[in-house]
Amino acid sequence: MKKIIFYALVALFCISCSLEYDTSVSETLDESIPTSRLYGVKRVQVQGGQPRVSFEAREAVVWENREETELMEFVFKEYGSTRDIITTGQAEYLLISDNQDAIIEGQIYGYSLRNEASVEAEKLSWLDEKRELSSLGDTEVAITMDNGSLLVGKKFVADLYTNTTVFSSGVRGSLESGSQDE
Repeated sequence: MKKIIFYALVALFCISCSLEYDTSVSETLDESIPTSRLYGVKRVQVQGGQPRVSFEAREAVVWENREETELMEFVFKEYGSTRDIITTGQAEYLLISDNQDAIIEGQIYGYSLRNEASVEAEKLSWLDEKRELSSLGDTEVAITMDNGSLLVGKKFVADLYTNTTVFSSGVRGSLESGSQDE
């Protein structure tokens, strides 16, 4: 008799449980919960057996449904053909889309050995296909060159295909020419 009561209770319990969930709840959760959250992230892209680019981040938050990844305390390095570091960059925050376009924010600093110059700003945009780095809004950007030149301004655009830089507003600073030996 106890077995019959037990089986009856199990059957009643199973019938009363539903595996159907309200889809509106799961859709809402999909928007507010990341696909994954990673800590102490390091990634190296290798081309032809040589490291080309590496990045590190304290935290990475992946949003597959938005096709974006957030990186906190981001550090970037680009390597030359002899594995020497030719470009470095860092920022407090980077939001990168699956097409490699990005918004970069917070104490941005980058240095290019090739261009012998550094860039500093608080908010920049990167358009990967155009290879274009630009300021957002009224963000002020400072470029310091190894020869002592300093340019500061707004409405900044750097075209990495043509290696040109433009400031369209509030430009100030000094350009040094020649070398100290001349």
